[in-house]
Amino acid sequence: MGAYASHRYIKSFKDAEAHVRYIGFREREDKSESLGLFSEYSDSADAEDFINSLKAKRFNHPDVPTIHTVLFSMSGDEWERSGFEPGDYQKMIRHVMKEWEIKTGYRLEWVAAEHRNPDHPHCHVAIRAAYKDRDGVEHRLKISNEDRKFFREQFQKTKEHFRPFDPPPRELDYRLDKQPPLRIDTSFLDNFFYKVKQELEHEEWEREQARKKAQNQHRTR
Repeated sequence: MGAYASHRYIKSFKDAEAHVRYIGFREREDKSESLGLFSEYSDSADAEDFINSLKAKRFNHPDVPTIHTVLFSMSGDEWERSGFEPGDYQKMIRHVMKEWEIKTGYRLEWVAAEHRNPDHPHCHVAIRAAYKDRDGVEHRLKISNEDRKFFREQFQKTKEHFRPFDPPPRELDYRLDKQPPLRIDTSFLDNFFYKVKQELEHEEWEREQARKKAQNQHRTR
């Protein structure tokens, strides 16, 4: 099963605030989903607290990112075949982010939102563009190509770890897809209805001729 993770950053505080509010509170396609954000420790993260943390002076520069965003996604087919359920993204994203912190030695602040889109259920993660090292000193957060690769690979490993059950092998679906579609020869039906139509039209023509003949006979009397 494929893993998808994409990264970008947002510089403007206004745009960063809008993004956080959008991922947390936009209307969901799955009406059973509750709005809001989750974080490392909470299923109901405080959006205002996170947004206020982005007002730090270190972000008050047009060339400095305010937040980094990572989008994790899988296909709706994989979600269904693997038996994932609402809330599984929370467990998986917490695991991925914790593994990244362990790997880098960073302490991060982030919030995330799960969107169970039927075609591609996904999760948005907004990461404050600063981290604290093991000594508690804060630094500007940069995300490299190596980090992006880590997100993809760790997301794949995490899916396999948390997957409730293994989906049926794709080879079976492939063989079924490759079988020629069932075709029913409807030519005999087409011919049948064509003949019926002809007969009905002929009967209608005969009735019309009989009616005209009767009218003519009536006029000649």
